[in-house]
Amino acid sequence: MRSKYSPLLIVLFLGFLLRIWGVNFGLPFQFHQDEPMMVNHAMAFGTGDLNPHYFIIPPLTSYLLFVFYGLYYLVLNVFGVLKGAEAFAVSFFTDPTPFYLIGRIVSGVIPSLLSILLIYKLASSFFSRKASIYAALVMSVAFLNVVNAHYIYADNLLVMFVILAYIAISRIIKTPTARTYIVAGICTGIAVAAKYNAALLAVPFFLAHFNSGGRKNFNIIVFGSAATAAFIICNPYSVLDFGFFWESVTGRIMGGYMGWTYHIGYSMFEGLGFSATVLGLAGAVIFLLKDVKKAAFLISFPLVFYLHLVVRSQQYSRYALSLMPFFAIFLGFLFYDYFLPKFKSRIAKAVLILISFLVILPTGIKSVKADLLFTSPDTRSEATEWIEASLPPSARIALDHTFFAPRLNQTRQQLNEKMTLLDKQPELKALKEKKLPYQIEALEDKKTYEVYYIVRDRSEESEFLANWPVVETSLEQIEDRKIEYVVLNNTTMNEDLENLQEEMELKYERIAEFNPYAEGGFRLPYDRAALTGLPVGTRELFSRENPGPYLLIYKIKVKK
Repeated sequence: MRSKYSPLLIVLFLGFLLRIWGVNFGLPFQFHQDEPMMVNHAMAFGTGDLNPHYFIIPPLTSYLLFVFYGLYYLVLNVFGVLKGAEAFAVSFFTDPTPFYLIGRIVSGVIPSLLSILLIYKLASSFFSRKASIYAALVMSVAFLNVVNAHYIYADNLLVMFVILAYIAISRIIKTPTARTYIVAGICTGIAVAAKYNAALLAVPFFLAHFNSGGRKNFNIIVFGSAATAAFIICNPYSVLDFGFFWESVTGRIMGGYMGWTYHIGYSMFEGLGFSATVLGLAGAVIFLLKDVKKAAFLISFPLVFYLHLVVRSQQYSRYALSLMPFFAIFLGFLFYDYFLPKFKSRIAKAVLILISFLVILPTGIKSVKADLLFTSPDTRSEATEWIEASLPPSARIALDHTFFAPRLNQTRQQLNEKMTLLDKQPELKALKEKKLPYQIEALEDKKTYEVYYIVRDRSEESEFLANWPVVETSLEQIEDRKIEYVVLNNTTMNEDLENLQEEMELKYERIAEFNPYAEGGFRLPYDRAALTGLPVGTRELFSRENPGPYLLIYKIKVKK
């Protein structure tokens, strides 16, 4: 006899396959621009300093990774694989693969998978089982959810805790007890500790409170106290280092006006699909007309969250991830609780069900394409292998970017010279004094090169240790520094680099190129917004056979 949970288990299994497939992409190199920030902070906690010294993104994700890295350390020591903290640290710089795999599963795959289950739970509080399973299916296959589940970042935890908080807050409506308020507050505080914009959950909370029929406004204080306590426990240095925390959250978080249509037209249309997004909006409007109180509660958070994205956010599609659960719910309502009961014949019902699957088929296909790219070799890996096989060790090589470039090891001399720059970075000086010796020790048996970074302005020198030393975007200066090879990429190409490339095309030989596209010819990417991981734009995604930038390598004739 088939269990009533069988469809949900199938949806969860499908979601698991889409998320675990290709989760080891790029390793041992890091090809998501923000992942190292999460991982490096988690490893830094191992020095004994639990102050993140960075609050632009809350430290909860890194604290969570730190716990699992600690467990990994214990396992390695118990089984005699490694002995001591120093050997553990060197292993990270020698091959960070296990650390990134742990991170991607803990902060990507698992919370994204749990979000599918939680959205079923939330939807079933308002709608039918069929509508709830369909909402879970939408979350399972949606491109934006699938692709971000491969990354180590705060957004997957944010989505999971937002849904969990919503479930807890919704219970206030029927059971306005102190215990319910405390649980809702704890879940909300953890969500805010995952990412600050979850504070907008205050809007559905007040709606739930005033719709509960309860007159104990003291419960508002109970909720706020529980939320504050949970936030502080998850981010203790928000109090212990309050001055720097406050300066960071009020003055250092980047973002600006994105316009009314950007995140719908880019993040949602590309992340969920045009038809699914439009129909999700239609479902929200229809539900609002049918049941104002319930709809207002469900719509309140995505509405104020989108207003927040309009006024202050960035171009990255992941900013819209917290909208996805609500679009999934309203799609489920539209197809299975609004339209399906209106049809009497089996054929009509079957056609409607087929249409509901066809609506999310494009985003599912896009997710499969992303996984195929995750399992394909990255152009930066290919370029690294070619350089190590073709160019002599210690050759002078200039890269036009730290991220959209081959992963090359700088020489021991260059790493030692970086120690002289630490006074210009007083916030993290002590940590980097410990980090650099481990990096040098990890160079054993590895090929090294004298690597330089091309910048527009030499004032950028030593801003970050990773992009030192620098050389200006000038062929004359490149020649004067006796640089022998130059690597350029298509993703961060600007006017200065275009001029540099034109000069090199006329004067020097292009000795290698690494093309990620099905067609030939060096070009700019169609999607210039997705600069952290895989492209998000459909045209750019499907034009590719490999992830990574288009790379050109030139051989420069060295002046004597």
